[in-house]
Amino acid sequence: MSDRGQQDGGWGPPHELLVVLDGDTAVASAALERVAGWGQVTSRLEPRLALVLLPAERIGDACGVPGVAGVFEEEVPEALLGTLRLEEQLFVGGWQARGRPKPSRRRDGEPWDAPT
Repeated sequence: MSDRGQQDGGWGPPHELLVVLDGDTAVASAALERVAGWGQVTSRLEPRLALVLLPAERIGDACGVPGVAGVFEEEVPEALLGTLRLEEQLFVGGWQARGRPKPSRRRDGEPWDAPT
């Protein structure tokens, strides 16, 4: 029996989650390797951040892995955001923005060369 989430059809659809790892590089690498065994890493900002596709049933398991500071599906607590470097905050902001609808714009959807 496999321990990999995407190979087991009995689990729910995967969710792309933000995984925040502890600052210790060796511990963080081991933690991410363990979590990645249950899903798929889609993006990484070393040493502390990764986006991981995980089945819903594995989210709690991922939270309990030593070296994982947090696993988030949407909002990240302000207290944790304050501990991140600027580039890490931008990474998190980009991940959060993907779930927001784009604002509608006047003439949106018209051909780009349509007369005004």
